[in-house]
Amino acid sequence: MRLEPANGESDGGQAIRVIGADFLGHGPAVVYVGMRSARAVVIEDDHHISLKTPEAEGFGPVDVRIDFGDGTSRTLSQAFTYREVEGKPLRPVFFKPGTVPVPTAE
Repeated sequence: MRLEPANGESDGGQAIRVIGADFLGHGPAVVYVGMRSARAVVIEDDHHISLKTPEAEGFGPVDVRIDFGDGTSRTLSQAFTYREVEGKPLRPVFFKPGTVPVPTAE
């Protein structure tokens, strides 16, 4: 699997596509870019998922994880890189240790 493009600005909203195989038949998908869930996730066909990136929790490379409704999960390690946007601060992610972060998609 791969992402196109594989980088974007830290303020989010970048349209990207996950290109791979066997995306159909697993139910709906939630895609996490780093610790935050992506917006506008659409399984286009068996080889493509489109989405819009969430805001970054930090600059640099992050994992991209796809969780399907049937429990199937796939992870692309360090697959997307957030670039800093001058004048736009990062918003922290708040969660309790030992719990799963709360998705922040709007």
